[in-house]
Amino acid sequence: MTRRAGDLAALAGATLAGDADVVIERVSSVEEAVPGALTFAVDERWVQRALASRASAVIVPRSVDGAARGDKTLLLAGDVRAALAAVLAAFAPPLPRGEYTHPSAVIEERVARGNDVWIGAGAVVCAGARLGDNAVLLPGAFVGRDAAIGARTLLHPRTCVLDGCIVGDDCILHANCVIGADGFGFVRVGREQIKIPQLGNVVVGDRVEIGACAAIDRAVTGSTKIGSGTKIDNLVQIVHNCTVGDDSTLCAQVGIAGSTDVGAMVTLAGQVGVNGHIAIGDMSIAGGQTGITSDLPPNSKVWGTPALPIREEMAQKVMFRKLPKLFEQVRALMDAVAELRKRR
Repeated sequence: MTRRAGDLAALAGATLAGDADVVIERVSSVEEAVPGALTFAVDERWVQRALASRASAVIVPRSVDGAARGDKTLLLAGDVRAALAAVLAAFAPPLPRGEYTHPSAVIEERVARGNDVWIGAGAVVCAGARLGDNAVLLPGAFVGRDAAIGARTLLHPRTCVLDGCIVGDDCILHANCVIGADGFGFVRVGREQIKIPQLGNVVVGDRVEIGACAAIDRAVTGSTKIGSGTKIDNLVQIVHNCTVGDDSTLCAQVGIAGSTDVGAMVTLAGQVGVNGHIAIGDMSIAGGQTGITSDLPPNSKVWGTPALPIREEMAQKVMFRKLPKLFEQVRALMDAVAELRKRR
């Protein structure tokens, strides 16, 4: 698969400086670039390394002087990452398309199937399920009874959308993620733990991407809800009856306990843990490994356990590093006081 540099610039919304007919065979990092490759410099710190590489073309910030390109063709972009995303999409392997069902797939009765649905080997679609137009179920995907998969949604191998759960349009669910497993609900009666039936479902909005081995549990009653445009990384767990607002970002190993309300455009970095029955306001940001134990107002920026405003947490960490020296000073003062007492 090859592309002309001029065509890639048009796809990326970039301005071309150099030969539009340069043939690009791949996209590579600066270290791995060879002739025929396109590489990228996300900011000006990387520009000189990218220009010195063996790549035939480079995506650079628009602020870079095109006259300094040497023998390279430049794609001058306002946002290098966005331009790179557009270019990578041009090289991505095409997904299966068109009406197709592998002979080993199992399609039960009363399945409402849209146009041009592609179903791979070993996939299972249970009774009463609904599949939207152009949905793609890669090998081994599972759709439970009365579940719904939206138009153009992609289920990777071993994805499970369990009974009664709803996934919107243009979603991507990666391998082994589970939508609608039972929430972790038990009540202790004497020594025994009695299971609380989980009778609700999960509702996922449009344009949501859910990473490999993520788990979103069904509600006890009602719905666990994931807002449109939200992106969920690998190994994230969202427990029963939670709500996540539109366009939020949940990074790897985030865990959210039950009945928590996460607002819109919230970012939870890797390994953030969130207590149950609390609310996180819109546009809040939590740094990696933060423990959120109480409500956060909108636009909060927190870090640490328990979560504190980022500046306060950073100041405490600086003080913590100074503790050994402070202890030495206190010890010296105590020794000096003891010596003075001996002289009396």
